[in-house]
Amino acid sequence: MKEKLLSLVSILCSTASLRAQSNEAIVKKDTVSIHTVERGSMSIFSPASGTLTSLQSPRAVLAFDKDGGKCDSGRDVRLVVGDNPRPIAGTVVGRTGAAKCEVELVGALPDGAVIGSKVGGLIVTDELKDVVFFGRPADSGPNSTAIIFVLEGTSRARRTTVRYGAMSGPLIQVLEGLVPGDKVIVTDMSRYANLPSIRLE
Repeated sequence: MKEKLLSLVSILCSTASLRAQSNEAIVKKDTVSIHTVERGSMSIFSPASGTLTSLQSPRAVLAFDKDGGKCDSGRDVRLVVGDNPRPIAGTVVGRTGAAKCEVELVGALPDGAVIGSKVGGLIVTDELKDVVFFGRPADSGPNSTAIIFVLEGTSRARRTTVRYGAMSGPLIQVLEGLVPGDKVIVTDMSRYANLPSIRLE
């Protein structure tokens, strides 16, 4: 009798599991982007814009788009010149005027660049050490709470609530809800936000 009861319980559990799986939404793997959560140092970038001032030894002068940026020599910079999307590395070499940074570019300028060409950049203004972060979803915001899906194995993902901290360029800090090594779907999954899990095929 005991064996029959155990067998019945096992069948009921299996049936419930299959029913739960059949109610899961199915998402194609090739339609989502997945990022891995990391722990380490996270650079804080501040947006800046300006113009090219020299071509022979490529330099530009940039002003921060918002107040509060730091312009110390040696800070790393990522730049784009004109309409060319190819990023160019650079380094702050000093301050010019009250609130402008002079930047030396490393690498070749794009074709068509002239003195006065518009330059957009991200300047490293701070660094958070020993924090949890990942390549952020497009709809994420700093100091906010969001629902995202974390992979469990290779074919399922569970819904979880995450609390974010600082945001910097493509990265966002995680305060609660994720741990280093978690693999997170960063594609917009708002249509599945009411489901506890999804299946990936």
